[in-house]
Amino acid sequence: MGFLDHTTLWISYIPIYFANGVLAIFYWLAGQSPLLVSLSGACGMFYLLDTEVQHRATYLPQRERSQIIGSMPRTAQVMTIIIFVMWALAQWNMAAPVPWIGAIMWVCGFLVLVAMPSQRFNLLWYVKAGIAIYALCVIGSRVYLRYTATIKVEQWTMFGQSTIPDTLIQATQTNTASILVWLLWLVVPLGYFSMLVQQLFVNPMSLSHPFITVQKMIHQIRDRNGVNQ
Repeated sequence: MGFLDHTTLWISYIPIYFANGVLAIFYWLAGQSPLLVSLSGACGMFYLLDTEVQHRATYLPQRERSQIIGSMPRTAQVMTIIIFVMWALAQWNMAAPVPWIGAIMWVCGFLVLVAMPSQRFNLLWYVKAGIAIYALCVIGSRVYLRYTATIKVEQWTMFGQSTIPDTLIQATQTNTASILVWLLWLVVPLGYFSMLVQQLFVNPMSLSHPFITVQKMIHQIRDRNGVNQ
């Protein structure tokens, strides 16, 4: 086979290589879809909510923000980055549904924050704290299960018994794993979403203006416009 034939054959393989590359990228993105969903929620908090909350914390008027924006503290944004990195490490190579639970926590937290501008300052802290607690629970459970999987039978004698049957050790590990599954799949997420629902309905809805915020309602009352309910 001559040089021309080799060149023609190599050129004919280019579409195949390109298609394989596109498929490999697609499969990788599909495998990382929970992390990408979490990233979308984190980016929404970082770009849309953290800046506003940070401005409230520093009490800067609107006309002065553009003048000293470079010297503004970035505490809220840094917290979002730290918590997202913590969550990314916690869910890495973790079996479903834990990565998807965390992704839903990020997105639901962001949506609730968008829907509640009057309570955004305090609620943003609770949302991030809830995700951080869940990430720590995931990391702690993974460390514990990996450690107990490699522990030897002789090391169990530290609990005060000279001999422990293998069946008892296996039963203990199984029961502990079941408790951790309930903790990660139900207990911690349920507490987080219960907090969001409680904050979402903490104030009664106005019957005449359903979409009005508490801040606007107080402003109307002070202006003596009144809000009929």
